[in-house]
Amino acid sequence: MENLEDHNNSVLRSLGFHLRQIRQQKQLRQKTVAKLCEMDSGSYSNIENGKRNITVLTLFKISKALKVSMAEIISFEIRY
Repeated sequence: MENLEDHNNSVLRSLGFHLRQIRQQKQLRQKTVAKLCEMDSGSYSNIENGKRNITVLTLFKISKALKVSMAEIISFEIRY
């Protein structure tokens, strides 16, 4: 059984992977999404790479930038 920190990291990586899939399906660049979210591209890259835990408000901004619902963004399988 994995510990809580490993589980948290798996959740963040899975969310990032899912966000990348949505962004690529919409043929958007990370830089474009970052600008729409009013953040630098490095910060957005860290989100997609599962290196940053984000707030609900940031999740909301990303959903608006990608033109998807927040429900769609958080509908993903956790990849271990």
